[in-house]
Amino acid sequence: MAMTLPLEWDDDERMYFLFSAFKRSRDVDSADWDSKIAFWIPLIVKHAKAQGLLSITLRQVQAAFTRNGITPLGLETVVQEMLRRGSLQRESDFTTSITSGWVSWGLRQLVVKPLRWTLGSVLGGQLNLDEPFVVPEVIKEQADLVLQKYQSSPLSSVPLLCEEDVHGLCKDLIPSQSAFQLVLLQLLKDKKICLLQRDGEKLVKFVKEGNVTPIGDTDLGIYELQKSEKLLSERLESACDESTRLTEEAKSFNKAGNKRQALRCLRRRRLSEKRISALQSKLDTVQSILERISMAETDRKVVSAYQIGVSTLRSALKDVSLEKTESLVDQIQEFCDLQDDINQTISGVGTSDLDMDTDELERELNEILQTEEVDLPEVPTGPLITSPQRPPAGHQDNNTAMDMSGILSALPDVPSGPIPAPPAMGQSNQAAAPQAQRALPQ
Repeated sequence: MAMTLPLEWDDDERMYFLFSAFKRSRDVDSADWDSKIAFWIPLIVKHAKAQGLLSITLRQVQAAFTRNGITPLGLETVVQEMLRRGSLQRESDFTTSITSGWVSWGLRQLVVKPLRWTLGSVLGGQLNLDEPFVVPEVIKEQADLVLQKYQSSPLSSVPLLCEEDVHGLCKDLIPSQSAFQLVLLQLLKDKKICLLQRDGEKLVKFVKEGNVTPIGDTDLGIYELQKSEKLLSERLESACDESTRLTEEAKSFNKAGNKRQALRCLRRRRLSEKRISALQSKLDTVQSILERISMAETDRKVVSAYQIGVSTLRSALKDVSLEKTESLVDQIQEFCDLQDDINQTISGVGTSDLDMDTDELERELNEILQTEEVDLPEVPTGPLITSPQRPPAGHQDNNTAMDMSGILSALPDVPSGPIPAPPAMGQSNQAAAPQAQRALPQ
């Protein structure tokens, strides 16, 4: 990935100053010294990140920042200042800074020996141009990426891995073997992995559930079983391929008329099938053991969760007993009964004056109903119908019958006796009463 150079890089006057050599001492001109240091240190770290360089040399830095054929004169001073501040570290200092008292293994034999490192001595006050210097900030970022890649891969379910498997997992990030060793050291420093060298094999155990424990006999036993499973699977696949090949050869020889060779191929195929059966049986046994170990681990976690739950429940019920609970229930019932009595007493206040005889209330209701005036319908003011119009014989109009029935049903019932004349009425009203009586239907 290409690095974006600062805007000052195109300013010839500014770059002439930054490419010049440092003063003999910072005390001579502190502003000159600090200005150059503030420019070059972040730029070198940025270059290492952009190129994915876990370690750099002075020669590489000089080549990377050559401008118009001119190499900065003060880069050696910059690198020395970065070493003093910790922005760079010698590989020897980086490896010896790893504390591994919590895991038993030979650090020098496991990691340091494969590294490409030198003593890094200063010869005549000058740095070795080809001495590698570790960039801790870049190594830290790469170590985090390796851990994330492991956690998101199918290998995360495997408790113990060989170094080759881990490097193969992140080879696209860190192709160099020596750089990968530095990343392992950083993960070890951060206590994200545990390392062990056994029978010339380097084993890696990643952090689980927030912590990492030293590699024990259980981890080694599971690792050996998984190696056996892998080996048996490979041999079983090879035996199946051989059986298939022998079958095809037998067919080919038989077709060519070479029956003797065909029978020999079938004989070898039977031996291969017996080997397949034996390998399959062993593989099933190993896989069954691994499955039981996995179930045992799950059961252990469940039992641990039960223990935590019991402990929490015990703490929650520490001050609670059956006798205390019964006493509290009795007190609650007692106060509820008391509240009911209080409510009953409050609801009966002032109601004695309102208590009256039910018979007296019924008599009062009857009197009100007897004296209540009944509203009669108003007398029509239009002309009265003297006689209904009847249709001709044999014909009946349904609409007319419906209209007449509606009119008749709207009229009030006629009393059976004579209708008395209304009091204080004029003579015209008295004459109209008999006509109204005749107009009503019988």
